[in-house]
Amino acid sequence: MSFCLLACTAGLVPKASAQELDCRLSVVATKITSGDKTVFDVLSKALNQFVNGRKWSKIPFQSQERIPCAMTIDIQEYNQGTGQIKAYISVQSRRPCFKSTYSSTMLNIVDKDFSFRYMKNDPLEYNDNSIGTNLTATIAFYAYIIIGNYMDSGYPRGGEVFFERAQNIVMQAQSLNEQGWRAGEKNDRNRYWIAENYNNGNYQAIHEVIYRYFRLGMDMMYDDPEQARGNILQAISQVNALKRMRSNLPCVQLFMESRADELVNIFQPAPQEERQKAVDLLVEADASNVAQYRKILSGANTR
Repeated sequence: MSFCLLACTAGLVPKASAQELDCRLSVVATKITSGDKTVFDVLSKALNQFVNGRKWSKIPFQSQERIPCAMTIDIQEYNQGTGQIKAYISVQSRRPCFKSTYSSTMLNIVDKDFSFRYMKNDPLEYNDNSIGTNLTATIAFYAYIIIGNYMDSGYPRGGEVFFERAQNIVMQAQSLNEQGWRAGEKNDRNRYWIAENYNNGNYQAIHEVIYRYFRLGMDMMYDDPEQARGNILQAISQVNALKRMRSNLPCVQLFMESRADELVNIFQPAPQEERQKAVDLLVEADASNVAQYRKILSGANTR
């Protein structure tokens, strides 16, 4: 069965052509107290058109099935004379679950290694073989990471081509002399390492984790919650295997972040033995949320 047919049955991939992303992109400039701040309104409109008006692949999407996501560019410093900007960019994406009104978090990234030059009404130029500026390269990189994760969640290794495109941006960005693109930087979760993890064959289990958790787990919760929980536990076991292979993998961190509340709600209704197994696995996978995971043992569903 093709990815398109399989994913259509889960409401993931549409039948007619539209752009892939439904992205709310905001430019926040509250820290900038002087100069012409209308440049940020112009930038926001231009970036929204750049992200949402572009076809990032040949996969057909219907407008109501575009990937819900958000990017926020929080301006930290601005030189009006040169147009040089230092900012933080946060990236979030969610995934609707089959036969449910619930959407599950896929990504929640904060990238503080982001600077670029922009003068009002500068064109935003980008193609995969000529990345242009650090601004468009970074936005395109995260667009591909969002789509890659989404496609992985619908079919085994469905996002492979998009992770490869993200890594291609990383390779071309070595010439930009900008932070966030190199292996030797202090930030060991920068764009270089994110792309490296998703494309490294040693960590290919992360793609199985994403597929098993979402397609065989979250999408099955309505029809067969017991089987769905079992598949989710298998996904968490794979996460732990990756962590034992190498601690602090960015791909594992990105998968587990912002997921604790969801996992507590999934496993609190389970039988006692399954609740204990879930807690044991989750504490190993995400030790920063031990207290949260122990709520599973109470057995009370908080939804």
